[in-house]
Amino acid sequence: MGNKTSIKELAKHLEAPYSHLELGQVNDHAAYVMNFKDVYPFHRHIMDELYLVLQGEITIRFKNAPAIRLKKGESTVVRAYTTHSSESAEGALVLMIKPKEMFPHPSEVE
Repeated sequence: MGNKTSIKELAKHLEAPYSHLELGQVNDHAAYVMNFKDVYPFHRHIMDELYLVLQGEITIRFKNAPAIRLKKGESTVVRAYTTHSSESAEGALVLMIKPKEMFPHPSEVE
């Protein structure tokens, strides 16, 4: 049996820019609710990750491709080994799905 989780309740605890809390896990992937605010530095991962904007608007920038702007209800997948950066001037709440514990290590941030 599963447990019920509220995104609204999780979001109340996300005060720091780019802070995140796990919404749930399925096999080796997890869904995270994340507070996007200001600019996150360029970095890359060894696996894909999905972004779904729940509130607000974000921009994902790439080193070798045009930036993508996502609004509420829009999503994109950033493929493995793609150097990218994210930002939100006004702040945004984003659902991210990625392999468990795949937030970048300091050595992955450029």
